[in-house]
Amino acid sequence: MNMLLWVGEQKRPIKIDRKSDLVMDSVINYYEDEKPRLAYNPKKLFLDNGAFTASMQGLSLKAEKVMEVQEALLPDKTIPLDFPFKKAMAINQMKKRWQKTRANIILWQDSTKLGKRLVPSLHAWSKASLQENVNWLQKHVDSDFLALGSLVSTRFTEFAGFFGDRTPTRDLIDMLSLAIKCVQQNSDFRVHLMGFGSSPLMLHLGLYLGVASTDSSGYRRKAAYGKIILPGMGERYVGNASATFGCQRNFFDGQRESDLSMWERCGCPICMTNKDLIMTDWKARAIHNEFVMKEEAKVAQSLMSAGLQTYETYLNNQVFANSSLKFIWEYAKLRRKYMRISEVLFR
Repeated sequence: MNMLLWVGEQKRPIKIDRKSDLVMDSVINYYEDEKPRLAYNPKKLFLDNGAFTASMQGLSLKAEKVMEVQEALLPDKTIPLDFPFKKAMAINQMKKRWQKTRANIILWQDSTKLGKRLVPSLHAWSKASLQENVNWLQKHVDSDFLALGSLVSTRFTEFAGFFGDRTPTRDLIDMLSLAIKCVQQNSDFRVHLMGFGSSPLMLHLGLYLGVASTDSSGYRRKAAYGKIILPGMGERYVGNASATFGCQRNFFDGQRESDLSMWERCGCPICMTNKDLIMTDWKARAIHNEFVMKEEAKVAQSLMSAGLQTYETYLNNQVFANSSLKFIWEYAKLRRKYMRISEVLFR
């Protein structure tokens, strides 16, 4: 089964019929509910613990309540309550937060009915701690996946750690490459990368570097701000141009032939029936964006099955050839082929 991409959903779903979809949701969406339940019917459910969102909102989650929500919804995969790092946090604080994360992993394994559904988070503040923490997880956790959490570079006072900033930079590629290689060489876990499926470009970057799966809730956010995703490309404005993030190019300004061609060939339920809805209805844009991302994951799955070189050739010629992220793609290829664990990235 293709498990490359989990589609983000919430209490008020874009679609109720999810019987053919892998869905990512969060405990935070049901935390205040007396009787948590889903308003949609997923094929498989991956339930995030909500810790990162809570941290960004200055909230504190109770372990017992997080367990209660997880056991009520009984997802196929879920993350024990962890403690992500924050920008400029002292090393001692990071170590204490990792110890608390470790304690919760053991607690969840021993005290819940979630069993092999658990996906532990990996956090690290140095190259040495990265390897030590992977080794600890390999020894103590019975799971086929781990989720990459906070990864801290030597420029942590400037950079918010992996979880804090998904902007594609060389620092991000460095940390991601090193973490993936460390996991692959020191464990039998596969890597889930939270929130890296926001566009075809980001999805392909993660998969090429060795990620086994990722998730996308960005398709909803982009749609709400008037953006659509184009196959093999990034986002473009089509209406309600109020977003201040990502690409600022309006789809209809100087209509590029490649953009129009991509849109004309779109096979999503909206574009096949009434393209005008794309300009006026954010849910229609969300359905379009979700369709594009799922199709992109299918393409990636097929190409990866044919071998890394086939996949790389496709990305060279079709995805990154004219992209503003081509310099990141070239850097990612170097890291994918030549980075070794012994390289000094972390101090």
